[in-house]
Amino acid sequence: MKSPTYRFLQKSALAAAIAGISAPASAAFFALAEQSASGMGTAFAGGAAIAEDASTVWYNPAGMTRLDRPQLVVAGHYIDLNIKTNVISASSVQGIPIGGGAGKSPGESAFVPNFYYTHPITKEFSVGAGVNAPFGLATEYDSTWAGRYHAIKSEIKAINYNVSGAYKFNDALSGGVGVDYQHFKAELTQAVDFTTICNVLGAAAACGGAAPAPGPFNVTTNPNDGNAKVTADSNAWGYNLGLLAQLPNDFRVGVAYRSKMKQSLSGNFDITTPANVPGGVLAATGLVNSGAKADVTLPASISVSAYQQVGPQWAIMADITRTNWSSIPELRIKFDSGQQDSVVTLNLIDSYRYSVGATYKPNDAWILRGGLAYDQSPVTNPQDTSPRLPDGDRTWIAIGAGLKASPNLNFDFGYAYIHVQGTQVRKTATGENTFRGNLSVDYTATIQVLSAQARWTF
Repeated sequence: MKSPTYRFLQKSALAAAIAGISAPASAAFFALAEQSASGMGTAFAGGAAIAEDASTVWYNPAGMTRLDRPQLVVAGHYIDLNIKTNVISASSVQGIPIGGGAGKSPGESAFVPNFYYTHPITKEFSVGAGVNAPFGLATEYDSTWAGRYHAIKSEIKAINYNVSGAYKFNDALSGGVGVDYQHFKAELTQAVDFTTICNVLGAAAACGGAAPAPGPFNVTTNPNDGNAKVTADSNAWGYNLGLLAQLPNDFRVGVAYRSKMKQSLSGNFDITTPANVPGGVLAATGLVNSGAKADVTLPASISVSAYQQVGPQWAIMADITRTNWSSIPELRIKFDSGQQDSVVTLNLIDSYRYSVGATYKPNDAWILRGGLAYDQSPVTNPQDTSPRLPDGDRTWIAIGAGLKASPNLNFDFGYAYIHVQGTQVRKTATGENTFRGNLSVDYTATIQVLSAQARWTF
């Protein structure tokens, strides 16, 4: 007979796959912080120590030993990203202005679900499972915007399946371990500047003796843009570990570690040329439709959390999380055809997220939550900031509430307003950006998140 954990994982895996999660990044770079609606209310402060519901499967598996009955949590998060784009200048390597302006906001909105189930086997041993989306990216510019040779559409989807176990060694210490299987999918598109390709490489070599006339690169006046798209996916295994210590005076400390995951993506590179550009251009440049591959090592992270009960009604909590983004120094796409690699230098550094929060119980039915967080960006300078993800430091203000509707059913709600520090992109048409062009853009952004979840105890 199949266990409840197996049946839950089977059903929720199908649900997550159908959802086809594609969401704007709400945490640093392309991480998604929205893994619990109850945690949203405190800006995820104390995530590795609070262990108040089955979402502890993700935050710290050791916390499952605090849940004395089977529990199912189903949560959903609506993420609304608003990006304001101010194009300062854009030009080709020859100094020819690129028209098109900023166009629409590249920010995308999305709904992100997650599911968790925990089941105590004995008083000391518990198991659990979860399905969630730890990484996501969704931005899309107008196809004619001034930075189209750097980016148009960027979409990343990651679905993580986690099975965990926890053991309570004694009244003071619990430990947990989990196995993670993650599906990762990416689609990246951009325009291709055939005007510059023909003019720089030479008409005779690249364009059959007739280079398109230089001028402002506006599609309506100089329609020499092609299009390039890379689609690829991969699967990888990882693990997570956790410890939870219950100390005197209602004080808990949790430590949780998630391993890096090396995704070896494979897929296709497709390129098209405009009708008025001779077909010999692709042969001269080596740009051809081809299989494509990329290795992306998703970062490891470690969290240290504290939770302190202050009397019967109040509790305070805090968290520090380090994410090792330096595992992604660049995005390098290799082609089966042997054509030159496509490279985007990132130079990411390891970053920290700091959060503090508090809860207040006015009565047995309600709990009120509030929290603040500061999330450092791993991007260090405008030259390495990509218009695909104009990332900046983020400041969170979060509130939430929980309602005990019955002895076996709870509802939780959370809201966060996230201010993204002003960001600059300053690309120079040299090296990897020679045919992408010079680009100077200023960005400001805000993110709003609405979360809700239901929790059933059996």
